[in-house]
Amino acid sequence: MELIIRCEGFEQRFGGLRYQVRHSWTLDGERYETAYSWEYDHFGMRTRAWQDPARGGWYFEWIGERVSKPCRDLIHTDGSVGTDVNGSSPYLPVAPSITHLIESHALTDAVSVWRPWPAGGSAAASAAEVLDGLVHVPEASWESSRWRLSESVAVFDSESWDRENPSRRVRIWSRDEVSHRQVQEAFAGR
Repeated sequence: MELIIRCEGFEQRFGGLRYQVRHSWTLDGERYETAYSWEYDHFGMRTRAWQDPARGGWYFEWIGERVSKPCRDLIHTDGSVGTDVNGSSPYLPVAPSITHLIESHALTDAVSVWRPWPAGGSAAASAAEVLDGLVHVPEASWESSRWRLSESVAVFDSESWDRENPSRRVRIWSRDEVSHRQVQEAFAGR
């Protein structure tokens, strides 16, 4: 019954929601941009579901991000959003709720028109630590992905899903000349 209620609640609240999330990044001094489509629908009578022996409850698949990938987008009856990484592994939580995921997508899209700085581990992480005036955005953040934001600087700090090879990736964007200088000074001072 819990599974049926969660599936119906998902369909009533989010069914039919569609949007694109623009992304921007810098690699080897070049700016790159792309957009990914998200679709909030499940597969109706063909929706597959699995019991979760580790966490209890159930999880079911939904369409999610429209890209070719080996994993499924999943929703747990506890409300979290997850994946199974390779299409057959156990449920791996990715976000605490669909609304957290949507808010994170909204920030990703909003800052995509700002200047992206080189992403990475230690250099970007060190620069991000000395940037002043950033406020934590709890509605778009969770344990493994954190957003901090000011009027003109954004920092997204995320950990990989790979339990065997964990890594951290910090991405920084700035909006105007003053914030460009602020970020440049943060990178120079690391």
